[in-house]
Amino acid sequence: MAQNSSAKTTTQNNRDNKTSVIANGTVIKGNFKANDNLRIDGTIEGDVTCDKRLVIGATGFIKGKITAAEISVEGKIEGDAISKGVASLGNTSKFIGVLSAVTLEVAEGAIFNGNFKVEKK
Repeated sequence: MAQNSSAKTTTQNNRDNKTSVIANGTVIKGNFKANDNLRIDGTIEGDVTCDKRLVIGATGFIKGKITAAEISVEGKIEGDAISKGVASLGNTSKFIGVLSAVTLEVAEGAIFNGNFKVEKK
């Protein structure tokens, strides 16, 4: 019975903090929209819109326009991105394009080739 109780708790937590995951090895060609948090470890060739937090993992790659409430990058982006809050480029990230955000955080080792525009809150 303890297993069922644990499963219910995990399910409840997932409902409260929803995150869609595009797994490593998955390729999506076309536009993608997420209403909740989104983690990309695979590849998307198209525009990505995320109403909440967008995380591009170390194996993640997006080629297209990105719009999200918050963006955290460890992988690669080729295209323009708009973060309505913080944009964070981790030490394994590679960003090519125009990045607009209220705040930009760049870790040592990150590659940024493009322009940054400061957005108003």
